[in-house]
Amino acid sequence: MFRLLYFVINLVLLLIIISFIFSNPFIISLDIGNFKYSFSSIVFSIVALLILITFYFFTYIFFKSRFSINNFFIKNKYKRLEKGHLHFVDAMIAISNKDNRNAIKFHKKMTNYIKDDPSLSLLVKSEVYKMERKYPELVDVYEMMIKSKKMEALGYRGLMEHNLNNHDYHHAFLYGEKLFSLSPSIEKLYETLVYIAAKTKNWNQIISISEKAYSQKIININTFNENNSVAYYEIAKIKFSSNFKEANKNITKALNLKKNFFPYIKLHLELIADSNNQSLLKKMIKKYWNLNPDQTLRLIITDIIKNNNLGDLNFINQIIKSNINNEESRKMLIYFAIKNQNWQIARNKITGLIGSNPSREVCLFMADIELGENNDKQKSDSWIMRSEGTFSENTWICKFTNQSQQDWNSLSDSGYFNSLVLSNSKMIE
Repeated sequence: MFRLLYFVINLVLLLIIISFIFSNPFIISLDIGNFKYSFSSIVFSIVALLILITFYFFTYIFFKSRFSINNFFIKNKYKRLEKGHLHFVDAMIAISNKDNRNAIKFHKKMTNYIKDDPSLSLLVKSEVYKMERKYPELVDVYEMMIKSKKMEALGYRGLMEHNLNNHDYHHAFLYGEKLFSLSPSIEKLYETLVYIAAKTKNWNQIISISEKAYSQKIININTFNENNSVAYYEIAKIKFSSNFKEANKNITKALNLKKNFFPYIKLHLELIADSNNQSLLKKMIKKYWNLNPDQTLRLIITDIIKNNNLGDLNFINQIIKSNINNEESRKMLIYFAIKNQNWQIARNKITGLIGSNPSREVCLFMADIELGENNDKQKSDSWIMRSEGTFSENTWICKFTNQSQQDWNSLSDSGYFNSLVLSNSKMIE
């Protein structure tokens, strides 16, 4: 519509000018060298009009033909892209079917039609090289991917996974960190980075990556606290023998994030014991026992007390005085009563714990009492035999593999980060 209006306006203006010239003719004279040419303005106007019409005609033909040619090339390019994409689909189907031969064939066909954009070709190549286990060529493809904005994230992910499979955790983390800065919400990326950092004992990186993930709402507050507490615990272990202040600061942070967690309490008490501050050690033992008199904590505290020569009954009574009727408090007192050969206290406190199905630990207590108080080896052996038919004490199991282990660690024996939970052995299949 606009072009038609533009044409009409120009035509009207031209007609007005020509009408004016025809209404007021005049002679035009030109001197060229020794010659003089004269002609009417009407002739000049007719010639000018013919020139303009000719110019318009050729212009119209030129642009019309150019548009047709461009349209032809566009349609041809579209058809080639369409064919290329169809071959790409065929190649990916072949890859999913592990049909290496057809994957290569369709990839070659695809590259004949799609040449301007290598992204799809790189994607198919990476999958083909994985199938063929051509790892040097695969790395080259990933390196080419990271040079393209479209494929950058895919390239970093491929390099991270390749190095992870080769147990090169250092480079795996470097590529994973770059991928995280590009696309932090990729599924399982955060968990993978935390695992790699744990394998390389790079605990500060766990804290850093967790802060970024939490700020971007990739993890919730519970996961943030859990993983950071493990990192602070591990840092405290590293600082244990060299810097008491730093170790104590980090284990305190761990306990603030995950309160009353037994492995953290154990390390904290061992750290205080190593500093030879017995008054503080006694204070913290009482504090932790009052907060949570549990079987596992009792075993931890029992070892701490034995290793630091604090096992007199007066101190044991101070520890348990606020929960003296608790079963675990009674067991602690029985254990140290046996150690101190106070058989009367031992027998009095074990009353009511035996029942019809006593635990392994109670059976062993009775074996010690019978042997120590009465020197009755027959009864002692009988209690030992009875203990063999009972379940063992609580142990740590990996929640992913159900594999058990004696001590807690940030990486389970199965290789999973922060996967160990405390469970009774009878729950293990």
